[in-house]
Amino acid sequence: MLKGLRSAETAMNIQLTRTNVLANNLANVNATGFKQVLTQVVEQMRQETDGAPAAPQETAAAGSQGRGRAIRDLVLDVRAPVDMSQGTLRETGCPTDFALQDEGLFRVTRDGDEFYTRNGAFMLDAQRRLSTPDGALVLGDGGPLEIPEGELSVAADGGVRVGGVEVGRLSVVAFDDPGRLHHVGGSLLAAPEGVTAKPLTADKVRVSQGMLEESNANPIDTMIAMIAAQRAFEMDAKVLQEADRTLDKAVNQLSRTA
Repeated sequence: MLKGLRSAETAMNIQLTRTNVLANNLANVNATGFKQVLTQVVEQMRQETDGAPAAPQETAAAGSQGRGRAIRDLVLDVRAPVDMSQGTLRETGCPTDFALQDEGLFRVTRDGDEFYTRNGAFMLDAQRRLSTPDGALVLGDGGPLEIPEGELSVAADGGVRVGGVEVGRLSVVAFDDPGRLHHVGGSLLAAPEGVTAKPLTADKVRVSQGMLEESNANPIDTMIAMIAAQRAFEMDAKVLQEADRTLDKAVNQLSRTA
C-alpha cells in the first residue's frame, strides 16, 4: 500500500513537471529564437541492497553480486531537455537582424558571464557595439563587436563588413550535446559546468542577414501535450486517493476486527 502511495506521488510529480515545462514552451511560441524544452518519462531500475537503496548507477554492480532486489522507478529524463531543431526563418529587412541556419549559436556576454542564443534580433548600443535588447554584448572572434559608421553587411560565413571592409566576424559556436544547455531567460542559454563550446569554422557557419528564426515550439502540439499531462495528473491523483482510503481501512478497521 505504501508502495502504491509512493508510485502515485512520483507519477503526479512527473506530470506536474511536464505541465510546467509545456506551459513555458507555450508562453514562448512567439519568442524569437526560443528553443522548446522536451520531457520524456523513462523507466529506471535501481537495486535495493541490505535494506538500503542503491543509486541507479550502482544497479549493475549490485545485481551482479546477486544481492537485494530490483526496484522499478518512473523518473523524468532531463538529460537532454532542450530541442535545438531549426525554427522557421522570417524576413525582417533590418540590417542588425541575423538568423543562423543548421547548427550553431551566437556567443554573447553579460556581467562577465558567457551565454549563447539563436535570437539574432540585435541592435547597436551607445558605443555602437552589437548587443541584444537586454544589453548582452555580441561577441566576435576578438571580443565584443564594434560597428563603425557606414553600411553594415554580414556575409553567410559570419564576416561583418562596413562599407565593404571587414571589421570583424560573428563568433558562432556549437556543442557536442547542445541539449544539455539550459534557459536563463531572455532567449539566452547557458552551458553547465564541464560543457565547453567549440568554435565553428567559417565554412560551417550559415548566417542570413535581415532575417530572424522563430520559436520551434508548436502551439497546437504543445497544447495537446498539456491537456494529456493534466488528465494524467488527475488520474494519478485519484489513484493516490484510493490508495489512501485503502490504507485507512487497513489501519483503522481491519486492525479492530483482528
